[in-house]
Amino acid sequence: MRQPLALVLCAFLLAVAADDTQAQGRTTDFILGAGATMGLATDEEATESRIGRNAAAGFSLRVIDMVGLRVEGGYIEKGAGSEFSEGGAAGQLNIEIDYLVLRGLLEIGGDFHFLAGASVGRDMRCNVAIDVSVEGIDMSREQSCADMRVETNTDYGITAGAGVNVGLFGVTVLATEGLTEIFAGDNAPTGRNRTISLVGAFRIPLAG
Repeated sequence: MRQPLALVLCAFLLAVAADDTQAQGRTTDFILGAGATMGLATDEEATESRIGRNAAAGFSLRVIDMVGLRVEGGYIEKGAGSEFSEGGAAGQLNIEIDYLVLRGLLEIGGDFHFLAGASVGRDMRCNVAIDVSVEGIDMSREQSCADMRVETNTDYGITAGAGVNVGLFGVTVLATEGLTEIFAGDNAPTGRNRTISLVGAFRIPLAG
């Protein structure tokens, strides 16, 4: 190996090791993050994903080396859509539900880490849009779930993913599988939330 290349490689490895040691030495980080969420209900009729926004803030507490606890609250836009055709009617149904979410996750690893835990969400906005035409006549309408007298359940789910930190910045991918039905009631539409989120975050060390 040429000497200049060897020196560059050694410098890079020392920088990574120093950064990883610094990350492991921190005990608490304050996290501010935002990104995008793709939601798809588990109902077999749901054929289209909703791409929504997400934002979160919380703390990452290092319990022991390589193991931490991450607790955060945030706002996530979820939903899904489906196309339908019956008789002379054809169109699309879109359900958009925005949640306030609280997550508790184990954070295992250093600058590259895995996450797993639970989440709970309560809807702040629920909207149903029907874009439909019947024999060429536009009969589209948009209503809130409250106007349609459709109630939503508390959204319990399990969450897992992975993330990487580069200095004070981090990127995380999280997948959440809902455990409860989105809507309440015997005559309500069936389906649970299923989402994949990409989050960019700024981590502020509070203690080390």
